[in-house]
Amino acid sequence: MDKKIVLDFDSWKIKPITRTRDRMKLQIKLSKEEAQAFKNFMELVKPPEIPEDDFLKGIFKIGVETMEIKLMEAVQEHAAKEGIDITQPEPKEVISAPIVGEFSELNPTEEKTDEVQSD
Repeated sequence: MDKKIVLDFDSWKIKPITRTRDRMKLQIKLSKEEAQAFKNFMELVKPPEIPEDDFLKGIFKIGVETMEIKLMEAVQEHAAKEGIDITQPEPKEVISAPIVGEFSELNPTEEKTDEVQSD
C-alpha cells in the first residue's frame, strides 16, 4: 500500500445529462486506478449505515459548498482591493400594491349581476 495514486482531474470525463422534471444526472468516468482509489476511500470513510448514493450526494454537496465559500472569499478579496462595497442595503420601506376591484372587474368574460329576477 505504499503506492500513491494521484487523481488526475484533467483527464476525467464528466457528462451532465439533463433529465425530465428539471433533474440532472452526472456521470464521471474514472480510470481503473482512480476507481479503485475511490472505492478504497469509501470503504475507509463511509459509515456502514449510510447508503452509497447518500454518501456520494454528500461528497458532491460538500464540494459545492466549499467552492461557494472560496468564490465568496475571492469576491470579497477583489472588492477590498478595488474599494467596492459589496454589502447589500436593507430595504427602507416595504412596497405593496393594493388590489382594486372585484373578481368580476378583473375577469370581464364572466358576467355576473346582483339583480334579483322576479317572474
